[in-house]
Amino acid sequence: MKVPTPLHGWRTLLGEVGVIVLGVLVALGAQQLVQDWQMRGEVSAFRQTIDHEIAFNLYVYEVRTRQTSCVARQLDALDAWLAQARDGVAVPALQTRKPVSLSVYRSAWDNRNANVFAHLPDKIRQKYAEFYDELENNSNQTVLEMEAWRVLDAYAEPGPIDLDDRRKIRSTLSTARSLNGMVDANVDVSRQIAGELDIHKLAPDGLADSIDRDLAKCASVIAL
Repeated sequence: MKVPTPLHGWRTLLGEVGVIVLGVLVALGAQQLVQDWQMRGEVSAFRQTIDHEIAFNLYVYEVRTRQTSCVARQLDALDAWLAQARDGVAVPALQTRKPVSLSVYRSAWDNRNANVFAHLPDKIRQKYAEFYDELENNSNQTVLEMEAWRVLDAYAEPGPIDLDDRRKIRSTLSTARSLNGMVDANVDVSRQIAGELDIHKLAPDGLADSIDRDLAKCASVIAL
């Protein structure tokens, strides 16, 4: 059986096919370039957003670390108050003021696009993950600290304190002191990670001045 011959010859046909193939390859390459360009834009936008969020969290951490000395003094005063209660005499009421604790920011991290995140450089991706692992740990410790201070709210009235309550208070003060002692070390780790990402703290608009006024005071926890 005779193979049909192209109208203008095999050379011409092969040339036409080559042009078609080349056109397809060029189109695919152009499409890939567009996709790469779009992905670079999305990665850049993600990094700007997540860096901004981390910068806010560094401010949240600073607010807490500025209180560690004050909290230590307040716990010393509570130790002395508890020692007085051991004598069976009526003790003053407590006016406990929990450490100022701002909510952390994590919506950008929690809603990250997995595909965009996968296109980050390995080291950057690792450092972001490390920062938010620390954030989770620090948030859990903040919850425990607030729970410890809430136990003391029950003693907002003056009077004697029985043995069971004194034991509960002593355990609570020990927990609060331990957690207060961890704050600076934990925050230092987060600051180091942020520093490797070249991220620095940023206070949310309109918040810093009012927080500064609150932190300037170290009020007594014993009602006078």
